[in-house]
Amino acid sequence: MTHRKTFILSIDSGCWDYLDPLLAQGRMPNLERLIRQGSRGVLESTMPPITPVAFASFITGLNPGKHGIFDWAVRQGRGFQSASAVSRRGTPFWRYLNAQGIRVGLLNIPMTYPPQPLDGFLIAGIVVPRSARDFTYPRSLLEAIEQRHGPYEVEISRRLALPGNQADPGESADPSIREPGSAAAHGGDPEAYLRAWLEQERRQTDIALELIDEYQVDVLAFNYVSLDRLNHFASCFEHVERALENVDAQIGRFMERFPEANYIIMSDHGSRRIQGAFLLGKWLAEHGYLRYGEQNLRIPRHEVNFVLTRLFQEHYGWRGAGERIARRLLGGLLQLFPPALVEPLWKRLAAQAPDAFAYRFTSRVDWPRTQVYARSPNGPLFINLRGRDEHGWVRPGRQYEAIREAVIADLRRVRDPFTGEPLFRRIYRREELYQGEAAAEAPDIILDPYGSSCDLIVDNSPQAFHFVNRLTRFGDHSHDGLFVLSGPDFARLPGGEHRASILDIPATLLHLYNVPIPENFDGRVLTDLLAADFLRRHPVRTQAADGDGAGPQREYSDEEMAQLTEHLRELGYL
Repeated sequence: MTHRKTFILSIDSGCWDYLDPLLAQGRMPNLERLIRQGSRGVLESTMPPITPVAFASFITGLNPGKHGIFDWAVRQGRGFQSASAVSRRGTPFWRYLNAQGIRVGLLNIPMTYPPQPLDGFLIAGIVVPRSARDFTYPRSLLEAIEQRHGPYEVEISRRLALPGNQADPGESADPSIREPGSAAAHGGDPEAYLRAWLEQERRQTDIALELIDEYQVDVLAFNYVSLDRLNHFASCFEHVERALENVDAQIGRFMERFPEANYIIMSDHGSRRIQGAFLLGKWLAEHGYLRYGEQNLRIPRHEVNFVLTRLFQEHYGWRGAGERIARRLLGGLLQLFPPALVEPLWKRLAAQAPDAFAYRFTSRVDWPRTQVYARSPNGPLFINLRGRDEHGWVRPGRQYEAIREAVIADLRRVRDPFTGEPLFRRIYRREELYQGEAAAEAPDIILDPYGSSCDLIVDNSPQAFHFVNRLTRFGDHSHDGLFVLSGPDFARLPGGEHRASILDIPATLLHLYNVPIPENFDGRVLTDLLAADFLRRHPVRTQAADGDGAGPQREYSDEEMAQLTEHLRELGYL
């Protein structure tokens, strides 16, 4: 049986604030045609509006309290590890489609590594260890792609082309605010970085168009990520616009090849440009919630491995078994040496290779006196809770609630120095946002700075262990993404502006193929945007959720964990 094809083309970070001026200038003709023949609207992201959380909801149809992804890192015992498909709960939408004979292709979709078998093909998106060769399904697909198209990289390193813009403290009414430094080149070429992304996405589109026929897929989900990276790291907004024009051209290639298909254009979250950064760790320390001391806790092994991997492989160019042996020996010795001996060695190595030391150790946090800590710049705060955290001492109940309420009250007084408005649009307690069996793993406090002029920087370490502090991010995320629905099975409503949730996309996709909606889905079918005759022929039905929704069981090696951590830090997510 043949099925009408559906293409879900995601413009990572896409928002109407960026696209509408280009549409008005006629610079995105393919998207304009899809809008004219369908409908458009604002797609509400998750909270926080960041890639792992939003794409986990897109993949599973579940809110974060059910799928268990709240940030780029997830709890592992009393510590944390990088979030991935391993840690994602919930059944992916393609399993429901496959069960009805619908073949699915996935290209560059985050949170799909390590890949699970499916009826179709999969090329994983971030986060993938740099050394990994197992990020496709079937596994042989990578070799076939590289024979035709050359080496395949999941991500383009910004260190290859972007300048490191040295931050100056700047003059600010709030000492916790830093302003981005100049855009002068420092060992890189922003134009080359842009060109690399344009070529990457042209080549990925080539691959997608080949594999659609080769694997006879009915549904393709493909994430174009250049806008997100250039919004973060390009000081020149024209580069952001050129990335969007290129994405429009790639969408046009699908439209020309498959004119009778359904198209879902979407984004995982929106974008905004920023003027400064709020040093959240510094603020916590100044207000007595985070403490430093002379007491030195042992540096985590994966932190040491992360730094030594960058130092040996990227600065010195060492590879192979000898490098691995040397790294493990030195890493082991550094774990054994007293801090008084280790610190001078770090400083000497950092003087030779400062880029290898763009990290933030938490080894000098005085945990017995620390009440609250942050692990990432995405807004989650954790109370140092007894019985849950590795060094937790805050008692559950009255003490926990008193500290949480005090932090919230103090943070509500923080002002955006560029606008005078509150820096945080809202501050949430976890129970106000999330429902489900994983909700207890959520951060205790979730900050919402996503409408402000500032990025967040988490600095949980003293300056002795913080050798590089560059601000190279010129944009961040916002809540409101976008969607366009166009094709024979969608209604023509070009004049209106609609609203939907990212949770609605998987439900609507399943309904396009007359697949009953799982009862645990948190989104709805966008019936008001479907063609009337299609809806008459296909009323919405439900089914019991697939109980086998656990992610693929695979443990990361220490080296893979170091590579994942490095990748996320390079992108500014940890």
